[in-house]
Amino acid sequence: MSRVYRGTGVVVAVGCLLLFAPGCSKTLEGTSGSKTTEQAKPAPVTLPGEERVADEIVVAKAEPSSEAAQASKQRTQEMQMEQAATTKAGLEDVFFAFDSWQIKDEGKQALNVNGQWLKANEGKSLTIEGHCDERGTQAYNLVLGEKRAKAVRSYLVDLGVDAKRLAVTSYGKDRPFCREHNEDCYQQNRRGHLVLRVK
Repeated sequence: MSRVYRGTGVVVAVGCLLLFAPGCSKTLEGTSGSKTTEQAKPAPVTLPGEERVADEIVVAKAEPSSEAAQASKQRTQEMQMEQAATTKAGLEDVFFAFDSWQIKDEGKQALNVNGQWLKANEGKSLTIEGHCDERGTQAYNLVLGEKRAKAVRSYLVDLGVDAKRLAVTSYGKDRPFCREHNEDCYQQNRRGHLVLRVK
């Protein structure tokens, strides 16, 4: 009987050691001969994009590449040059009614003048941007902006302007000209914006 108890006691003791050993503290002897107790610590984990310096995590910040910064600066300069050239040429935008891509009489008059200028300046090309007010979904406004830009292009082509000189793009509601939340402002944003290309 005592052998059974002894065997069971050994199994229980070994089980306890295995169960509690990872959480046990270890005793270290310092340089002064005194004993200290230290809990076992897990190894530090460093995530991608981080660097461990003296047990402090330093997050590496991604610096914009000089090429990307240069390209952005160049595009900004191009946009400013295009806007100046468009203003100098006297090209006018076309404004639309709410949820419409039908060109109104005022828009037709503006496009007739724009068409005469384009026919007199054969080497010039345009980008026609379709814009919308802030109402409606992003997807819906992108489609509506495209329809507006294509309506302007179609009218200019009917006037005799070569379609190859007229690019079309839509910004939907992403690039408002006016940021107030009223009808006067919405009307300014519902437009076919003509941009004279400088390249």
